[in-house]
Amino acid sequence: RTGLRPSDVAGLRLADIDWRQAMITVTQHKTGTVVVLPLLADVGAALTDYLLSDRPAHALDDHVFLRSQAPHVSLGCSDLYHVAAGAFARAQTVNTSGTGRGMRVLRASLATGMLQQDVPLPVISGALGHRGIDSAKHYLAGDEARMRQCCLDFTGIEPNRARP
Repeated sequence: RTGLRPSDVAGLRLADIDWRQAMITVTQHKTGTVVVLPLLADVGAALTDYLLSDRPAHALDDHVFLRSQAPHVSLGCSDLYHVAAGAFARAQTVNTSGTGRGMRVLRASLATGMLQQDVPLPVISGALGHRGIDSAKHYLAGDEARMRQCCLDFTGIEPNRARP
């Protein structure tokens, strides 16, 4: 729901969350850009539940997401991939392409949803933390309905049956 890259989720620290202002401030790992995001109610509720119920209580590491077993250190991108893939498997989501089982599918889903709601590409690019719109263009393929509008009609173009 935030559009954060896996590296930024892994790097998220407790001090990055401003509960009073309902904001998350992140310095993006990839670009070094500081991004301030709204702390959406459902995201805040999920974080609260994790922090109060699942995060190791006496951990010294100030990262938000930690290993549940000692040593209680921050999760890496590959750990987050496995967490997301496990959640998708438990939810029994079907994916025939063999891709989209990790955290990145959430970014793609956010971008596709924004496209389907007619959000301009520069806004989507900014929400995903891209420096320019070129990086966000590959998400256009996720909007299947609009991609179908780009298809050529081959009616009246018959293949030449005579081959040399």
